[in-house]
Amino acid sequence: MDTKAASGESPKSILVVFDWYDHRIYRGIAQYCAEHHWHLSPYLFSERTVPTKWQGDGAITCFGGALADFILSLDMPKIDITHNPLPTPIPRVTVDNDQIGRRAAKHFLERGYRNFAYYSWENVTANQVQKEAFIETLEDAGVSEAGIHIIHQSSIQEMGDWEAHRESILGHIKDLPRPLAVFTGQDSLGVTLVDVCTKAGISVPDEIAVLGVDNIDFLCECAVVPLSSIDTNLTELGYAAAAQLGRLMDGGIDNHEPPVTVAIKSIVNRRSTEALVVTHPAVAKALDLMRREFKNGLELGDVYEYSGVTKRGLEKAFKRHLNDSPAAVLRRIRLDFAKNCLSQTDTKIESIAADCGYSNSSNLSHAFSREIGMSPQEYRNVYRSPLFKSKR
Repeated sequence: MDTKAASGESPKSILVVFDWYDHRIYRGIAQYCAEHHWHLSPYLFSERTVPTKWQGDGAITCFGGALADFILSLDMPKIDITHNPLPTPIPRVTVDNDQIGRRAAKHFLERGYRNFAYYSWENVTANQVQKEAFIETLEDAGVSEAGIHIIHQSSIQEMGDWEAHRESILGHIKDLPRPLAVFTGQDSLGVTLVDVCTKAGISVPDEIAVLGVDNIDFLCECAVVPLSSIDTNLTELGYAAAAQLGRLMDGGIDNHEPPVTVAIKSIVNRRSTEALVVTHPAVAKALDLMRREFKNGLELGDVYEYSGVTKRGLEKAFKRHLNDSPAAVLRRIRLDFAKNCLSQTDTKIESIAADCGYSNSSNLSHAFSREIGMSPQEYRNVYRSPLFKSKR
């Protein structure tokens, strides 16, 4: 029980100062407010104004744009959730944009791509952090400079004219090598790219695979080719930002506190990145079988037989083309499916193990501990939202 609430002390009044809305981050903030008996102010939710002389205890802000001056004028403890440059120290809680870029690169590398591109807003600081991590991870994996490309955003004038915008994007991608893996800094850019490609007769994902960021489900699932996206754990971000504001208001930290980063949840795989780029026919056959039958108790012996080459021959080909063994690739396919189930559903772990093709939950747990360093239940505890955790 909250001792301040029990003592009759007035609840802290909190202001949320964002120039955008995502229900997940508000849910995380609201959950923390409810747990600690804070009052969540209604100001700025519908109108861009706050009454004069309103006295609040703290604010969670999204610095930048039209709200920048207002945020700086707030004489109260503040926590910011952006990467944007700040003229004065404000403690921050942000998504881990470095991890986002690295995970995107690994996602495409695991699928055998050799040509990559990054498409983002060049003036968005978070996008540039993602871009640097994406490119660095590709370079560390041996991808040459010739295999890494930048797709530039259209000018403001072109973006106001759909045909000009479309032609600008096509102008950047028409001569790039294919198959091409494109990482976009936001889901909106990913959906736009999918739309432009499909209208131009460019196959997604066979010619160009597209991966977005934030997993805005209504955008991703309603795209003409459903968009794969990185779930950036926004509910956890909101919850963590509120918790950090509590520490700031209580004097546990000051305005010079180092930034806190929130780990991503997972990649939610949809049609836009389903392709696996492999030129070796036996490896391609083996991968096709793995992805179709991994739920049905598929064994490696079945894979070797289906590929049409010897066990040793297939293992050498996998190492050369995917830099991994058939066993590791099959395990990763199963674990990727399991991670999505654990973070996105309430399905029991025993059922998830069966759906992944494991004979029992112990085998799934062993694979999780070896590959991820935690049990399936620990993974679910970490990557489910605080709201979900509170109901368990």
